[in-house]
Amino acid sequence: MLGRRGAALAIGLIALALFASGCGSSNEDGEESAAAIVKRPSSNGTVYHLAEYDMETGWTNETLDQKEGPYLESVWHDPASFSSKLIIDSRPAEGALPPMAAAEFTRMQANWLPQYKEIALKRVKLGKRSAIRLAYFAAGEDRIYYFFEECGVSIVFRGSTTHIAYEPFSEFYGTVASRVKPLCDE
Repeated sequence: MLGRRGAALAIGLIALALFASGCGSSNEDGEESAAAIVKRPSSNGTVYHLAEYDMETGWTNETLDQKEGPYLESVWHDPASFSSKLIIDSRPAEGALPPMAAAEFTRMQANWLPQYKEIALKRVKLGKRSAIRLAYFAAGEDRIYYFFEECGVSIVFRGSTTHIAYEPFSEFYGTVASRVKPLCDE
């Protein structure tokens, strides 16, 4: 049994998924344009210096370092489609779940979402850094996560996209995640 708190969390995640997947581009007839959704994203762009890390992307920023519980959350969306989002949560690694445990916990929560289907849970290399990659389909969208720690910073990198655009966005999210640099004391 989930309990009230778990059920509320599941309902909140479902609402967030439905909200994020409900936007897209349309042509004059109101039909969704697959070309706008599948367009290969660019990873060249603005450099952001956040409290715990440094990254670059050409996407539209929604929030930077917004306090969400113990995390600082930053959100970007694809300028061509609000349905593709990139979210980075960072916090001190002390007291955070290790990357594999965080991925397993996320997988356990996602399992309750409608249409859940796991794509992958595996160890990967992001440049020279080790990370855990979790990818799944649920509630009408694909979600790609990277969990890693570096120099005392725990980072959860999340990307979402429509199912039709999974391949190009999966590659894009991997590239951007590999460029995220925690701010380390030198």
